[in-house]
Amino acid sequence: MAVDEHAERPPRDRRTALEVRHDHRVLQDLAAELLRQMPLVPDGARLIRRGEYLALHDPGRADFRALGDEVVRPGQRLIARSDVSTEAWRALLDGCDRVVGRRHLPRSA
Repeated sequence: MAVDEHAERPPRDRRTALEVRHDHRVLQDLAAELLRQMPLVPDGARLIRRGEYLALHDPGRADFRALGDEVVRPGQRLIARSDVSTEAWRALLDGCDRVVGRRHLPRSA
């Protein structure tokens, strides 16, 4: 198996947003069932170039595109857009807006 193939395989026991709900205001108003469907990017994982991510510790930044050279630091809580439904992603972005007091804006899919 090539190194890249191994790196792209998701770990079997990934933590979910439900497990860190009480640590992040962005997640406070989201339903438990929705949070269960939001896997966190594991510590030490390399972010995929141009992949979209949301940093739970930085709601002001909301979502961002990775350059491809970033590695998730221990305790850094990220959610990859590719790992969640459109509904879940919008709920996360709305949560960021609520936390920082940004006016709710319509978002594209």
